[in-house]
Amino acid sequence: MEFPLSEEGRLQAQLVGKALARERIDAIYSSPLGRAFETAEIIARETSFGAPVVPLEGLVERHGGSLEGTTHEERETRHPEFTKKLLSLPEEERWTLVGAETDGEVLARFEVAITGIRARHAHGERLVIVSHGGALRAFLRDRFGPTVLPGAERAANASITHIEWHTGQTPRLLKVACTQHLSSAPRVSVTE
Repeated sequence: MEFPLSEEGRLQAQLVGKALARERIDAIYSSPLGRAFETAEIIARETSFGAPVVPLEGLVERHGGSLEGTTHEERETRHPEFTKKLLSLPEEERWTLVGAETDGEVLARFEVAITGIRARHAHGERLVIVSHGGALRAFLRDRFGPTVLPGAERAANASITHIEWHTGQTPRLLKVACTQHLSSAPRVSVTE
C-alpha cells in the first residue's frame, strides 16, 4: 500500500526544486513509488528540467514484509506488545523477524540501479536521484561508513545529499541530509 504525498511534502518538494534550480541538471531518476515520483516531478517542474523523470525499480524503499502498508502508529495501536518487542531488537533482526528486506538486499538492488545510472552518463553530468530514507541510508552507510547516519537515524524527508563521484574514483560525500532549504517552509496543518 502506498501513501500519497502530503501537502507538506509537495511544498517541501517545491523547495528542493528551488534549491536545485541554481544548478544544471542533466537527468532526474526516481523510485516509481507515488510519493517519490511526484516529488521528482515537482523538482523537475521547479528546475525547468525539460526531459521526463526516469523511474527505476531499484530505487524503491525497503519492502517491509508484514509491516508493509502500515504506519508505526497503526502498529502501536493494534499490536503494542509486538511493536515493543520489535523495537527492542537490533535493526537487522527486526527486518528478519517481519520478513522485510535486509540492508544487504536493499543495497544489492540499489547498487545495480546506481551503477546503471552512472553508466548512462558522461563524466561531469549532474544527476538528481529521488529515493527513500531506508534505501538511501543503506547505500550511504555502505559507501561512507555507519557513522554517516548512525543508529536508527534517517535522512529527513526532502533533504538533499550531494555526492561527487567521478569515474574511477572513490565517491566524496559533500553534503548529507541537508534541510537548510526547507527552513523557509511554513508548516502545513491539516484539520479534519
